[in-house]
Amino acid sequence: MSVLPHRTASSKQSRLSGFSLVEVMVACSVLGAMLVVMLSTVNHVSELWRTSNARVEAFQSARLGFENLTRLLGQATLNTYWDYDDPNNPTRYIRKSELHFFVDEAEAVLGTGSFYGQGVFFQAPANHNPPAANAGISFANRLPGLLNACGFYVECASESEKGWLPTHVDSQGKKRFRLMQWMQRSGDLSVYQTVAGSTGRDWTALSAQAIPAADNVIALVIAPKEPEHQSVKALPDQYNYDSRENTGSNPQPANANQLPPILQVAMVAIDEASANRLGDAMQSTIESCLSGLFKETPGASFESDMKTLEEALTAQRINYRVFVSAIPMHEAKWAPEP
Repeated sequence: MSVLPHRTASSKQSRLSGFSLVEVMVACSVLGAMLVVMLSTVNHVSELWRTSNARVEAFQSARLGFENLTRLLGQATLNTYWDYDDPNNPTRYIRKSELHFFVDEAEAVLGTGSFYGQGVFFQAPANHNPPAANAGISFANRLPGLLNACGFYVECASESEKGWLPTHVDSQGKKRFRLMQWMQRSGDLSVYQTVAGSTGRDWTALSAQAIPAADNVIALVIAPKEPEHQSVKALPDQYNYDSRENTGSNPQPANANQLPPILQVAMVAIDEASANRLGDAMQSTIESCLSGLFKETPGASFESDMKTLEEALTAQRINYRVFVSAIPMHEAKWAPEP
């Protein structure tokens, strides 16, 4: 038997303990591919985060405005009580209230102007009583729970039209759709009184005193509702509601001096980038998207009208957000069934 030379065994062992050039190149290729995939994934996640964060910031004002609206609506009150129909010649007891809860098309309530969707007007214990002009320190902190008259509606106007710019500024400012909030001081709670010589109400001061609660809100849709489990429905399928309607009828209707049991509130907002892109055509474009929608029978047509609006906004490449909430009216004492 012959013995292999020592150098031959050593050479074989050397070849077995290293990597060939091909193996190194394959390993580098695999590592490079993994790095590319990892970097692509990180970039994609980062872009999603930036986009989501931008969208959140774009609608942050609208979200805060919607939360303020729903919070105040949930506090609405009528302070309803029972009394004689006529103190001088009583024949029966009826529900009475000095307060008012009112939902109607904003344009019908506020008159001339560019108003969209429904407006809602009510009283709530918001304790808002800043000092009036030339007045002393507010007494709101010493008398908690003071009532305020409140109102919310959507208006489209420029900053100069609203008188928000200094007189020396020539610019018209930005023209935007806005959710407007009106709140009357507790000390001035009188706007719901009957106008002398008329059966109407004095709303003239409302628009001038309102302030913007959120920009780029294009529609406010409000519908009174009854619980789904309620077998007998006392409310008609309509958007408007007036707690003072037919209060003298015999028998009184279910809504007479009563809050609705539930309010379905929807608010549609667009982002600032879309408003800027539309420019001077913004108002006419939004009007065409809203045309004919949310006018009647919310129970039968709200979902289809909202879908139509979303499709119209998408067709115009408008980035939008819809906020919807069903608000139980805690002060409602609803018992329409016998």
